Amino acid sequence: MKSIHAPAQTRKAALFVLKFFLFTVIFTLCTVVCVYIFRSCGTRTHSSSDDIAALCVSGNHFIIDAGHGGVDGGASAANGTPEKELNLALSFVLRDVLDILGYDAVMTRTEDLMLSDDGSGSNKLRDLRARLNIAKANPDAVLISIHMNKFPDTRLSGLQVWYSPNHPLGQTTAQFIQNDIKTYISPDNNREIKKADSNIYILDRIGNPAVLVECGFLSNVREAQRLSDDTYRRKLALVIAAAASRARSGHNRIRTEQENSETDQ
Repeated sequence: MKSIHAPAQTRKAALFVLKFFLFTVIFTLCTVVCVYIFRSCGTRTHSSSDDIAALCVSGNHFIIDAGHGGVDGGASAANGTPEKELNLALSFVLRDVLDILGYDAVMTRTEDLMLSDDGSGSNKLRDLRARLNIAKANPDAVLISIHMNKFPDTRLSGLQVWYSPNHPLGQTTAQFIQNDIKTYISPDNNREIKKADSNIYILDRIGNPAVLVECGFLSNVREAQRLSDDTYRRKLALVIAAAASRARSGHNRIRTEQENSETDQ
């Protein structure tokens, strides 16, 4: 006589195998990214592996800014999913990947809320100023702001990166991210990076290196489905983190070489 518990046990076994497989895939991807980063950092000759690690990691911070929140839902997908939820979900993964790579990542929000700087003005303005204050409190950090796009023409698609003109590393980071998205995720994405103006409050006023990543169009049904998928968001986070880390490491290398050159003189 067959056990009535057999189907349940089979399901549990299958679920365990699936979870183990997913963990293995994610761990492998993170390992590949780490190797890629440290190979990029190792193009300059150093006296030891500790020097390379210090150059790539020491003193390097990121601010992950999940756009919108609270009563400010941002754009919304056709199925009603608000942008604020997708921004936060992706930001959590991005923070975790950067943590694996050895960086300290500060998040402007970890909950569904608007921020406030206790100043005057509209709730939206106070929220933006509060985010800007977080950047001012972490002057050595690179800010990555996560957003989703929307447009009346539902055919439009593709990730695009905006950058602050106030620090050269912002443009470099934007270009690295845009290039790597095309290389590893969306070969048909021919969008180019754009310089932010006064219409993008934080990027216009920030002193830190900063980029705003419009991760795709929620108005495009197919792209909205991808952005709502955990696996796709993990891919985005891995590519964004790897690209931002390479840009930061390259900037540090150039700065170190300039400092060494000035010391020799």
